[in-house]
Amino acid sequence: MRAALLLALACVAAGAQAAEAPPLLIGQSLPLSGPAFPIANRVQAGARALIERVNAAGGIHGRRLELLTLDDGGDVQRLGANLRSLVRERGVLAVVNCLGERACTAAASATQALGVPLLGPFFGAPAPRHVFSLRPDDRSEARALVSQLRAIGITRLAWLADGDEPAREAALAQALGEGGLQASRIEIAPQAEALAAAWPAVEKAQPQALLLSLGPATLDLIGRSDLAGRRELPATVATLSSATLTQATRLFRGKVIGFTSVVPIPEISQLPLVREFERDADLYVGAEAFSFEGLASYLHLRVLAEALRRAGARPDAARLADAIEGLGTLDLGGWRVRFAPDSRQGSDRIEIGLRARDGKLRR
Repeated sequence: MRAALLLALACVAAGAQAAEAPPLLIGQSLPLSGPAFPIANRVQAGARALIERVNAAGGIHGRRLELLTLDDGGDVQRLGANLRSLVRERGVLAVVNCLGERACTAAASATQALGVPLLGPFFGAPAPRHVFSLRPDDRSEARALVSQLRAIGITRLAWLADGDEPAREAALAQALGEGGLQASRIEIAPQAEALAAAWPAVEKAQPQALLLSLGPATLDLIGRSDLAGRRELPATVATLSSATLTQATRLFRGKVIGFTSVVPIPEISQLPLVREFERDADLYVGAEAFSFEGLASYLHLRVLAEALRRAGARPDAARLADAIEGLGTLDLGGWRVRFAPDSRQGSDRIEIGLRARDGKLRR
């Protein structure tokens, strides 16, 4: 009887100790206020879908996975301060997700100084050693879009650009030149007067298609106006994937929108990965997760969760970075990624999709 009581007490003590195990902390800084909030919300929702799935299954080595998110309002100075706070004061092991060229450049610099890995930038430029990406480089993506435009007979474009991602625009300009496409570049700003002045220039160019390189503020302004529905605009709109892809594909009513995607196209893909994502989104978060950005974030956290499992019961930032490098080839449900000491760009896969006039997404 006494032995049974001691065993029961030991089990209770072990259970209490397990319950008190500190969570594994991951951090991110997103624009949860300002025009990019809808994008940040989709990214946050996708991450939560994966985290809730992991925790519902018992966590990682008996520890819950917790994502700490701070609002930077789209200000890179606040982003840097947020990351310093997350690492130095809260003790996060890694940083995930950053939106756009300026934010990801700032995040890469901050995390390098802080000695923690950064996984999942929404940006395709070459990155330092500690940054792990799940997307191809900008040049490859730009060439894929130009190749598709040429394949459907488009050689003359009006190119709306607001300078939100200059390196990405440079990669696109190079691809357009190499592909022999004529693009009339029209500089705009996220201001009503600038947008109104841009449309006459678009019409003057007499383009076969409208090419977009626009940040969230400009797209938000277009979405709140009636400009995207103008009949005189060309019937085809094209854009590279970015953190604004969901936003861009919902604009320009009655137009065909062609785009690149660096994740499976959620609405039409039948990959097991996407079906699992849809299930987890429905179960734990809601419809806001089911988007390009939500799926990308879900993938980022899925890779990170696997690396945490391999990093052992007491991981630190260095062990976690080593674990990501050592992942090798992972099949995440029909979508393969590969990391190695000499390869921190986990995927070079690019899908071409379109949103038809009826609003439905297709390949």
